[in-house]
Amino acid sequence: MSKRRFSRTLSAVLTAAAAAPLLVVALPAVTANADAPTVGQIARAQVGNTCGDYNCQYPTAWCAEFTRWVWNKAGADISGITPAAVSIYDYGKRKGTVHSTPQVGDAVLYDKDGSLNDGNADHVNIVVAVDGDYIQTVGGNERGGVRFRTSFNWRTESSPVGAGRALAFIGPSGLADTPAGTPVSQAGDVYHATRLVDGSWESFAALNGYEGAAFFNASKASITSTPDGSTQTLATGKDGNLYHTARYEDRTWTGWAPLNGVDGAARFSAKTQAIAGMPNGDAQVMAVGNDGKIYHNARFKSGSWQGWQQIGDWSAQKISVAAMPDGGMQVLIVGNDGNVYHNVRSVAGVWQGWNAVDGFGGAATFQAKDVAVAGLPNGDAQFLAIGNDGNVYHNIRFAAGTWQGWSKAAGYGGAASFAATSIAITGMPSGDTQMLAVGNDGKAYHSARYANGSWQGWWMTGMAARSVAIAGLGDGSAQMLATRG
Repeated sequence: MSKRRFSRTLSAVLTAAAAAPLLVVALPAVTANADAPTVGQIARAQVGNTCGDYNCQYPTAWCAEFTRWVWNKAGADISGITPAAVSIYDYGKRKGTVHSTPQVGDAVLYDKDGSLNDGNADHVNIVVAVDGDYIQTVGGNERGGVRFRTSFNWRTESSPVGAGRALAFIGPSGLADTPAGTPVSQAGDVYHATRLVDGSWESFAALNGYEGAAFFNASKASITSTPDGSTQTLATGKDGNLYHTARYEDRTWTGWAPLNGVDGAARFSAKTQAIAGMPNGDAQVMAVGNDGKIYHNARFKSGSWQGWQQIGDWSAQKISVAAMPDGGMQVLIVGNDGNVYHNVRSVAGVWQGWNAVDGFGGAATFQAKDVAVAGLPNGDAQFLAIGNDGNVYHNIRFAAGTWQGWSKAAGYGGAASFAATSIAITGMPSGDTQMLAVGNDGKAYHSARYANGSWQGWWMTGMAARSVAIAGLGDGSAQMLATRG
């Protein structure tokens, strides 16, 4: 946010409108100021930086300085813009670039008292995508750095840092007349959604890309929550390497960062991966490297990383991991023989060893195409698997170590079974589990199993997807990822 006397202005607050229908997929689109996509690309590329990267004058109030830096980098006329956020509004009035609705590349001004007429504004950031009343922004001095904010309704929601409502949109002046090409979302781009505590949904919206890209394209993405209310996401990028980002409780995101490799390598390439948030605030990561071997890593609460360690000589095709309330974790894999195996890592870091999971209907083993695991507050773990018949199955390992056995999940609309290509499950504070799956029609479906053992049933989210992930949070909400279909 800017210094308090450094901001505010607009003759009237923009009128509010009703929120868009839930579960529309927000595909960032734009059209706007000349060279505005370039402004957006430059802003996106700064995510994760800090005040020191811009030689800012005011380390506790540099949002306007960041906006000025981005516009200057794009070649805009920045004359008259000072570290005061309100100076950008004054600039817009002088240059004739004040807009009533957002355009990519605009600066958006916020203020808690609902007016800019007193010569102050509480915050400013940059619009990097627009879809109707929904915008995505990148701003400086958000949680101490440059942060990306996923899609939110500017008419009805406050700023990502609690600085009040959007009051004005100001375009940069002096850019070339021919706008750069508008980025277009493609299959594999990662989208994020939230299911709120009351059961309502916030729509799927695209995540910011790496190094200024508008989208992050991945073959798989995983998500987990930590006790501070944030979520951490791991994704296998288009280049086959692993990347990490985090979403804070205030809904701002850090930038994507590549994970270091084994023994000093610059990158870690993986076939698949999973991440679990632990009770102590750490996150445990499991991955299947390009050599097919199983590796473990940890991101500590401080943000530092443990480094990769190979777990025995086992190989796997698929992997899933869940944190348990005692600080241990449970891991499920599909081995190279197609069978499902289970392992436990104690809070002390000791591995129990891999054991084949009994099959369905008395079979010795369970053959699967995909697996997912969730830890529950009572110490139980619940499992989903896509069997070789393509249908979804459910199992429970009780806290005592005994197993319930596999049962076939009921299908959509009363069908006897549910055929899927990707599955995910998460435990909730209530003892419920929530699930996502990609059906054979390529759509993402949601379901829940309540603590009493009854099921919600599958319903379609409206998102076309290739793969899905889900994480329950301590407040009872859930966050979801889908790689676009």
